Amino acid sequence: MMTINRESYIPLYKQIAQDLQRKIENNIFEPGQRLPSEHELTEEYGVSRLTVRKSIKLLLEEDLIIIQQGKGMYVKFPIIQTDIMNDVLDVQNFRGFYETLTGQGLNVKIKLVKYGEEEIPKNIAEALECSMDTKIRTIYRIFYLKDMPIAFNITYLSPELVFTEKMIDEVEHQPLSTLLKTSQDNSLLGLEEIRCSIGVRPVSKEIANRLNVPNNQPLMTLSRVFYYKDASPLVAGLMYLNTDCYQFTIRSNSKDNNDKPTLEMLSIY
Repeated sequence: MMTINRESYIPLYKQIAQDLQRKIENNIFEPGQRLPSEHELTEEYGVSRLTVRKSIKLLLEEDLIIIQQGKGMYVKFPIIQTDIMNDVLDVQNFRGFYETLTGQGLNVKIKLVKYGEEEIPKNIAEALECSMDTKIRTIYRIFYLKDMPIAFNITYLSPELVFTEKMIDEVEHQPLSTLLKTSQDNSLLGLEEIRCSIGVRPVSKEIANRLNVPNNQPLMTLSRVFYYKDASPLVAGLMYLNTDCYQFTIRSNSKDNNDKPTLEMLSIY
């Protein structure tokens, strides 16, 4: 624990801010990790709450932390980059959200909210080419970076997708790509096309509570539909991204890209 130098010409709040910044830069506090509360910091450094608040203000100005109302302070994580062609739409080397984040060295956790069969809205039924009377297996999950929820994902599975009991048991811990690879019919091998839509939409009260954001706050969304080689839909998914540090990129060059995926925006929500 740092000892405050009360004889120093450096104000106490700056000393505290410098100490917290050092801990962030040295990964003592990692991206997405919840910081001690104002009360805990006043106890740790032996200063007033006003002094701590001035320290926090400096960290905010340096863009090192974010504050979620009613939840606390978190270390801000670096910009998460996703290459649309190579991460989102590449059929041959498909990588899901989980692999994209872990590939950038980020500490990602998946939490299952619920899994089961349920009736689906008309647009999902149309996307999966099934009757609205059909109950579809649906997975609701939250992705965390350390302590911070960064994405809420809803995955709708086609009735044609064969799931084993082992896959159902592992649905909380395994990313979508792994589940498809280990499905009984090895569904990922039959993947032919991925269609994607990127947009912004307000969140429901339930999702807002899960992501620690205000109700109806607009969030970036990523929706995708996966198709078999016979053009039948395999999976439809919608992800709400709770971050201002997410960046999608599209790369192109003058070479022949006939074997590259085509960016086609498809809105199913």
